[in-house]
Amino acid sequence: MGSVKKRIEWIDLVRAVGMFMIVMGHTLEAYTYSWIARLIFAVHVPVFFILSGYLFREKSMGQVIKNGARNLLLPYLATVVLLMLGTRLAVFFPNIINNVNLHDLAISALYGSGTTISFFLNKAITINAIGAIWFLLAMFLGNIIFNALMSYTKQHLAIRYVGIILLTVLGFALSAEGIILPWSLNAALASQAFYLAGYEIKYFAMVEKRGWFYFILGLLLWGISAQSGFFYLNIAYANVPLLAVLGGIGGSFVLMFLAAEITKFAFNFKYVEYFGQMSLIVLCIHLLDLSGLSLAGKVYGSVLQSTGNVMLAVSLEILYRLVVTVIGIIVIPKIPYLRSFYLNRKYPFFRQA
Repeated sequence: MGSVKKRIEWIDLVRAVGMFMIVMGHTLEAYTYSWIARLIFAVHVPVFFILSGYLFREKSMGQVIKNGARNLLLPYLATVVLLMLGTRLAVFFPNIINNVNLHDLAISALYGSGTTISFFLNKAITINAIGAIWFLLAMFLGNIIFNALMSYTKQHLAIRYVGIILLTVLGFALSAEGIILPWSLNAALASQAFYLAGYEIKYFAMVEKRGWFYFILGLLLWGISAQSGFFYLNIAYANVPLLAVLGGIGGSFVLMFLAAEITKFAFNFKYVEYFGQMSLIVLCIHLLDLSGLSLAGKVYGSVLQSTGNVMLAVSLEILYRLVVTVIGIIVIPKIPYLRSFYLNRKYPFFRQA
């Protein structure tokens, strides 16, 4: 029983670190193209797909779709609706709330791209990014693809590995040709290597056995990947895709191993773990802040203007964004009906007798 508890502890710790890195990665300002930014982008999203692979259990296709709709699509829908409704208040609070075009937002939500793109069937058509919640759509599709592949290749491991490689390459290849498919399908395809890596890490107990060896190897791969350029998993683009995939796996293992080691000590991480447990709400609230509010830029600008210290300005802007997400994970679980969109397993819309 204790070992199961430990596993959950360190996984939630990794999720918390991953979400912190996502928030930080969107708030680097003058450091947006720095080496630290490349380190963050190399791992901050891949780690969540790797954790999904680590926790993978084969299910029927119906179960995967049902669970995905409940745990990923419902939060996506709720966040889009909140953004649509919330930004209507821009007429009353123009200095705080962004005035978002509803038509453009609806198209962005339906297409689900993490980056503003030119539609591949007609380059004259621009589709704006939906923002950080692209991840929910990519994971919904990625879960379906990975579950299907694992189910149909039980007796054919060679086909499994070849299939994973081909799907991952396809995701990157489509993006290289400027073909960004709906619902972040490129990312769902490219992420298959991360799902499999997580599955193999669990299968071979790599965190527990020879963990320090893999930690050092992972650290090297992470650094090499960051040195090679950026990795934007939202559109499955990297300067060097192979190094990006290896770096994503290596960096994720580093975070996993460190978290597992830290939880061996008698430290109380309950608040950090709760942040990790609520990572889905953190992501959605972060999107509302990114797209709906203009306060972060004002924090950065005012601190920079008054102090001239870029690092301090960036740090306080990151702190502001984190505070917003913390408020979200405190408030949303207390609001009936709304919490059912984000925590449907715990708060279903209709309780069964």
